[in-house]
Amino acid sequence: MNIPFNKPYMTGKELWNIAQAHAKGHLAGDGSYSKRCAAWLEARTGAHKALLTHSCTAALEMAALLADVKPGDEVIMPSFTFVSTATPSCSEGRCRCSSTSVRTR
Repeated sequence: MNIPFNKPYMTGKELWNIAQAHAKGHLAGDGSYSKRCAAWLEARTGAHKALLTHSCTAALEMAALLADVKPGDEVIMPSFTFVSTATPSCSEGRCRCSSTSVRTR
């Protein structure tokens, strides 16, 4: 059995949407597609504001800042994960990292 890794799911309009973004000269975030996506998320979830990020690491960093995580606060995460899971919790002196675990100060 062959399970493809990171194969994009295609619905049929991707190339047209890419061409539209290219024609508008806006291939990165905060363009018309980002604004439409944020509006859709806000309407769908009832959230006052949907904030989009370019990566999960950036989203975790934003969450740590919004949750006001400080040195000494406990941050629980999986022991087997990508280093980028711990990075947002350990930035700005929020915790101390070792090779075997992440511990709060």
